[in-house]
Amino acid sequence: MSSLDATADSEKPKSRSTVSNPLLSAFTFDHTGSLKDRLLTALIVLSVAFGLTVIALMVPYGQLLAVTFAAGVAVMSVFEVVRLFARDEATLAYRPIAGALTFVVLSLPSLVATLSAVDRVVRGQGASEPLLVATVISGVSLMVMQVLAGRERLEDGARFSERFTPAFLLLGICAPQLVVASSLPLGVNLFWWIAGLVALNDAGAYFVGRSLGKTKLAPALSPNKTVEGSVAGLVIGVVAGVGFGKLILGGLWSTGMLASVALLATLAAQGGDLSKSYLKRLRGVKDTGAFFPGHGGILDRFDGMIAAAPVVVVALVLSGVL
Repeated sequence: MSSLDATADSEKPKSRSTVSNPLLSAFTFDHTGSLKDRLLTALIVLSVAFGLTVIALMVPYGQLLAVTFAAGVAVMSVFEVVRLFARDEATLAYRPIAGALTFVVLSLPSLVATLSAVDRVVRGQGASEPLLVATVISGVSLMVMQVLAGRERLEDGARFSERFTPAFLLLGICAPQLVVASSLPLGVNLFWWIAGLVALNDAGAYFVGRSLGKTKLAPALSPNKTVEGSVAGLVIGVVAGVGFGKLILGGLWSTGMLASVALLATLAAQGGDLSKSYLKRLRGVKDTGAFFPGHGGILDRFDGMIAAAPVVVVALVLSGVL
């Protein structure tokens, strides 16, 4: 062999292992929204959540991690919704001042709820009055902003209302309750309980809807959702709620109470999902964001938990726990 041939052979790319390529491909995002992207994202999120849970349960004041997580979900969800609509209707250019003001107004209840939650974890004293005041201020501020938006053209005020009234219900009223729930003595357990029944509701509705669904549930909002899938999600949500409740909530509620709360929480979760879909249809987008590859934004993933949280908090109040 000549030296030239030897040099040419040495410059040829070395063949990689036929085993490592499939393994590497299996754990690499396609960034196409494929099932693999969704499964990888779920695996990462669950791993991080499990690690945070272990820390929250073992270190002093570790529950602050749960509060921080819930507050992050609430505030980032507000940011995603505001970003959807913070554009000029004619030029589509961002309006930073209007967007920033709307963000502050919508996120105020969640921020105040976070302060009260931290106080509850650290000192065992969490007053509910500041959250009530913040919610009223947020609602009144949005009403004033709607009036100002429609002072010259009624259509502009109506457009503001159709966007931010459902946003206020979901993010100004419901999202702060997720923060409240995370700060309670069983806050970490409640967080996982809500997550479990919402996730299994979503999975049941998805697979049953795809295989057996025929009757559209809300075609204008979410064309792929079916009545059959919704009913399956409710049934699975109740079963999961009772099973998980017995496992991680101890004797917090009786079996009947667990089933009732799980049913109402699952109904609320499905309503929250459709409410988020309504906001996306107004803007004409597939996802509220791109934080999770294959899963969309923060609100896309946590809308069900956000909507279910008030049901849990109200149940805790009615049962004398809170």
